[in-house]
Amino acid sequence: MRIPAGLFLTAVLLAGCAPKLPPGIDEARLTDSVGRAIGSASTCVIVADASGAMVWRAGGYITCARNLPTCAGGSPVVAEVVLRDAIGKPARFASCPTGTGGANTVGWAMGPVPTGEGKPARNLTYVAVMEGERALPGREVQERVERAFTKAGF
Repeated sequence: MRIPAGLFLTAVLLAGCAPKLPPGIDEARLTDSVGRAIGSASTCVIVADASGAMVWRAGGYITCARNLPTCAGGSPVVAEVVLRDAIGKPARFASCPTGTGGANTVGWAMGPVPTGEGKPARNLTYVAVMEGERALPGREVQERVERAFTKAGF
């Protein structure tokens, strides 16, 4: 199947305008580091710039798109909403059951992407969430994902 030249050019131009990881951060290395730290089908990790534009996402799309409890009361929301609310705020974490019966839990971690020693400030924010019977507590998600960011060069 041939892609019309105009459609191809539009796709290339849009891809060029999309927010990207900062220079010096290898996407494959980041994906591998995060995957080894907390990767599973029940995990979602999103990184956004200071404006809230997504620069990177990993993990199960279903987990990223599911409405999950924030463990702070209120209505369940998707990870992108939690991410937007975390921009400019200190790092934090939370854990709670996701429904009646208590078999499944959710673990959230969010905050500034840590900056390694001698590295420039990136002004990026992350959210990481795990949900399921074997979901890690929010504190553990935070520790693991932040170590993974450091390993990836942040």
